[in-house]
Amino acid sequence: MKNKIGGIALALAVFAASNIFGAAPAPGVAGVTVTVKQSPGKRATTDARGTFVIDALPAGSCTLTFRASPAKETKTSTTSKVTIATSYSIRIEGAKHPVNQSNLTSNKLLSGVDVSVEVGAGGRIQGQVLAGALKKMVWIPPALGSNIPGHWADPDSKEATALNTNRVSNDDLRNIQRGIDSKQNVLPSGPGKN
Repeated sequence: MKNKIGGIALALAVFAASNIFGAAPAPGVAGVTVTVKQSPGKRATTDARGTFVIDALPAGSCTLTFRASPAKETKTSTTSKVTIATSYSIRIEGAKHPVNQSNLTSNKLLSGVDVSVEVGAGGRIQGQVLAGALKKMVWIPPALGSNIPGHWADPDSKEATALNTNRVSNDDLRNIQRGIDSKQNVLPSGPGKN
């Protein structure tokens, strides 16, 4: 589940402006490294829209390797809810035959996806890595008094449901903990003690 939730450090780009009908386009995936296998010095990294460009490729066939970086299991923003992708697609233009691979999993993109392309005269390849199916996740804070770190979980999971029924905020938990810590520094007052 760690791979599924940790998935990919693909900061799903903020949805671009809606099209005429008001539907948001598929979000691009940032931070995917695209390397030419035959020439490892030729590489690009997808931007916030998931786009990349590699210039000055020799005519002929080559293999592009798409690889994402693993996500950290720590919460890095102030939000307690995020949307992650559960599938991805790769589109490549500029090749003799356009490429469109879809239904790629997080694990595949983490381990590297090889795509063969035929490059024509001019040697410029461009494309985009897009998020497919999206899924909402909620932050489960670390459990007090345990070594279990905070992590992202499915909102319908048992631990998310339990967290929602308890409805104690992180600030409340910190204040409770501070109160306990401050009471530990006070000497008890028993009968005859003032």
